[in-house]
Amino acid sequence: MADNIIKILPDNLANKIAAGEVIDRPASVVKELVENAIDAHATQINIIIKQGGKALIKIVDNGCGMSPKDVSMALQRHSTSKISKYDDLENIRTLGFRGEALASIASVSRIEIRSALADSVESTVLKMDGGKSLQVDKAAPQKGTSVSVKNLFFNTPARRKFLRTDETEYRHILNILNRFTLAYPEIGFQLVNGDVEVYDFKPKNLDGRIAEALGKRISSNMLEAKDDGSSIGISGRVGSWEIVRKSRGDQYLFLNRRYIVDRSLNHAIISGYGEMLPKRNFPVYIIFLTVDPQRVDVNVHPTKTEVKFEDQRLIYDLLRGCVKRALTVPATVPNLTPTPDTSQSNVQKPDSQYTRQTSLDFSSASSAQAWKDVYPNQDRQGTPNELEQRALTHKPYEQVKIWQLHNCYILTEIKSGLIIIDQHVAHERILYEKALRDFQEAKPSSQQLLFPQTLDLSPEEFNILMEMHPFLQRLGFIIKAFGKQTIVVEGVPSGARVSDEHTFLLEIIDDYKNNRKAGAEIRESIAKSYSCKSAIKAGEKLQP
Repeated sequence: MADNIIKILPDNLANKIAAGEVIDRPASVVKELVENAIDAHATQINIIIKQGGKALIKIVDNGCGMSPKDVSMALQRHSTSKISKYDDLENIRTLGFRGEALASIASVSRIEIRSALADSVESTVLKMDGGKSLQVDKAAPQKGTSVSVKNLFFNTPARRKFLRTDETEYRHILNILNRFTLAYPEIGFQLVNGDVEVYDFKPKNLDGRIAEALGKRISSNMLEAKDDGSSIGISGRVGSWEIVRKSRGDQYLFLNRRYIVDRSLNHAIISGYGEMLPKRNFPVYIIFLTVDPQRVDVNVHPTKTEVKFEDQRLIYDLLRGCVKRALTVPATVPNLTPTPDTSQSNVQKPDSQYTRQTSLDFSSASSAQAWKDVYPNQDRQGTPNELEQRALTHKPYEQVKIWQLHNCYILTEIKSGLIIIDQHVAHERILYEKALRDFQEAKPSSQQLLFPQTLDLSPEEFNILMEMHPFLQRLGFIIKAFGKQTIVVEGVPSGARVSDEHTFLLEIIDDYKNNRKAGAEIRESIAKSYSCKSAIKAGEKLQP
């Protein structure tokens, strides 16, 4: 057996391993560099992205800058200006402090740093290639720091191949930047993607920034949440019932202005909404917790998004109570219409606003056989969906009667018994297959809106809608971009049941995101989303 099998890793290899802990995609680079800019007391941060961050990530700030020596030191592993002794770890008041980010980024990219102090007569420019120093130059003075990261993971191809498409990586960056723009509304943020300026947010108060980042519809339906009655401060905004979503996307929880993920505290916020929050719906919220740094440990995860609280139960109770009080203002309590009385066995059709979400059921072979029994004289050839549609459009023989039960189910007799049809699922199936045919035939049928609707979207929603746009056009939507985050809806598919275009499109976007996360193909995702939202709902009275 050979001697001396244990060895010290070379610095370049150790840095690449360390990079894997904090840098897994372009959005991670953006997070670390923006944190550094904020810690440098920047009041303006500009972000430039190319190819989803794979080709270029450039962060320019007007912060305090660095001296020539600090520029060189900043790229050394474990170098930091945030802490100097162990006690500092128990009093963290900055976003970055580990001293690994820049060294890790430099080890897997081609990086250039340009920085100068406020009173410097020149800037220091440092270039590195895969962690190896290339040159140090001087340039004209430019207050603050500029960091350019090119060709991320160029020297670790195994990691680069696991990156997603440019659009997917770009949306991850949008998500990261949303956190910063909402947490620091007093800072100006500019984002340029390729050659397109996505937004240019000027310093504002929280409500103004919410309107810019998430859209005016959300900002106008946010309620103030505040609790300063203890050593733990709670402030922020919670969404009314008007803007509950089908996904968790617009949920932001900040600890001392650091974005965190905490399932227990998320549960506390949702509990504050009580039983009136519909199942499988999620509230919008932007909550800030202010806690003494000595009562929380932020050093438990490389990305610093998970923390440990000394008073977890106390914070849970305070947060739930704060949200509950914000939502119980008389003007915010929703007017609920009772659900149908299911204690009676009659088949009358009471009016109701009750709605129910049902997953799409594609296994209808048995129901198709039942339909053939109902309609023995009709052609029995075709797919289950074709048979169901044929059955719905032909009058059955005289002995057959059809009922609608509780505005939810269609009942009819068949030769061998009784068939019960969920009206929402049946209609959803028909619309789903029609959507797939429309994608192939590309012959959309639209109905023009008497008054075109202008909708403000968040940058992420706008980006997703543009990805869906070619397919929505084939369904019959007429949608035009109008500005950076605004669209105009001029038409909807003929026969589509759309009463609120904004809510309708937002729900399709949410469903589309969830379907794509589950691995569904883009056409299938859009067909599922559209058919679910367009189908007759449980609780709707049908004509014979």
